[in-house]
Amino acid sequence: MKILLIKRGAIGDLLMATPLIRQLKLKCNASIDLLVGENAAIACRDNPHLNRLIILPDTDFSIKGVFRFAIQLIRLRKQYDYVFLLDKHWYFNLMANLLCTKTVGYYREDWQKFTLYYPVLYNDVTRYHCYYYLDLLKQSNLASPDYTDIQIDLPIKDSDQKYINEKLYENNLEDFVVLVNSGGNNAYEKTGIRMLPEDKVIELLELIIQQRKKIILIGGKVDRVNYDDYISQLLDNSNCYNWAGELSLAQSAYLISKARIFYTTDCGAMHFGVAMGLHARLKAFFGPSDPRHILPPDYIGRSSIWHDKENFDPAYQLEGVIDKNKKFFRNIRISDYV
Repeated sequence: MKILLIKRGAIGDLLMATPLIRQLKLKCNASIDLLVGENAAIACRDNPHLNRLIILPDTDFSIKGVFRFAIQLIRLRKQYDYVFLLDKHWYFNLMANLLCTKTVGYYREDWQKFTLYYPVLYNDVTRYHCYYYLDLLKQSNLASPDYTDIQIDLPIKDSDQKYINEKLYENNLEDFVVLVNSGGNNAYEKTGIRMLPEDKVIELLELIIQQRKKIILIGGKVDRVNYDDYISQLLDNSNCYNWAGELSLAQSAYLISKARIFYTTDCGAMHFGVAMGLHARLKAFFGPSDPRHILPPDYIGRSSIWHDKENFDPAYQLEGVIDKNKKFFRNIRISDYV
């Protein structure tokens, strides 16, 4: 059996989909390919349960790229027995019919069911996202999903471990904290809405430094510029290391696994901490999103930090709609979490 998965992007979402990929492979003995946007492809580049990655420019997944996307799908026509749509937009469900195969995906409104062969209702953002991915397997009738098997697959090569260990040794880093302030800056969103405000980040850095801890800041190239600005405002920045933009995904995950505490916002890197089994060592700040949809249930009580329930609107997680006038993270007392 041949199965195609389609996901335009979002590193965190792809990592949460790895239990589905693993169960499809092991329970169905299927050949599994993933059609994915180029920026998020790194999340599954070394996944042992995927047979092939088909990587497209992120712009091909936009409405403006509809013709390029259609051509790619037509090239794959009749090559697969099933196609699983991991995005929630009806546009992808509709386009997948060009493949002339059985489609499995999500709907939010009743009319969207008619674009899918096997539809799954997506309407509850208090439920862990990984379970929704496993619902696709259940609805397809290919196999019964195991909702207890939700470990994220994120392979770490020996070479990546060696690189990080040597980098830590060279910088005399044994007892350290890792911090990521990202979220809402990607190929499909530019608001930065899930980032801690600057004053909160600087307060967090200052409090960690007062405890005589060393801090490693990691993330992408866009984060590096922000971190340089934060560090320049500290009274003493001698124990801050800005490694953003220097590490691969796997190297970042391994570094996080060695940290005393990993502070993060709701972003792709947060899922590295889950994949590495940090549990109480993970401290995740949430603003516009409900942590119950993003973190496994056993992480909610000890890892999630959320003081914006009164501001919460499920439309952000269901449809990507946000009220730009709302301010998030203002009710968090940083000193309570250091």
